[in-house]
Amino acid sequence: MNMKMNPSHSSMFMALALLVAAVLACSGSIGNQTDKANKLVTEGNAAVQEAQKFVAVAEEKKDQMLQTKISEIEEARTLAKEAITAYDKAEDKCKEAAKKYEEASKLRINDKFKEYLTLKVKEYNKRAEVVETAKGTPQALIDSEDQESFITRAKANNEKVDALGKEAEEFASQSAKLEKENPDIFKS
Repeated sequence: MNMKMNPSHSSMFMALALLVAAVLACSGSIGNQTDKANKLVTEGNAAVQEAQKFVAVAEEKKDQMLQTKISEIEEARTLAKEAITAYDKAEDKCKEAAKKYEEASKLRINDKFKEYLTLKVKEYNKRAEVVETAKGTPQALIDSEDQESFITRAKANNEKVDALGKEAEEFASQSAKLEKENPDIFKS
């Protein structure tokens, strides 16, 4: 029995075979990409933990600075410089976290996971901006020539920090909502 295939049927079967192979390859790749994304998220989360430690140190130094007597202004300025150094480190860690989340979001992963990571990128870029702005209060002490100018500058700066913080919290809230609505996508 001679089985000759119509050339168009042959092309159709070949195309179908290639499609199946591509789907299988992609589904395997997505799993591998998700593993890689999860690794990057873990690295980003570690940077977040470090950023939180640096912010805590900076805030402690700033509080000490604010409680220092006016007669001990040089001590207060030293504390201000230490707070700025800690804020710089926290800002770097926030940017590192955002970079890791962004790198993960560019991989072949579930769309909801990608959306979540995009929100995390926005959140940690905003948090880096918050920390950058927070340095303004200790810097105001260093730059101010009198108590009144310091208070005016610090108050204005704190208002900016609060506004930026609210924006960062909005991104955090959106990502938490997405995570809660899709528990099967996110590893615990």
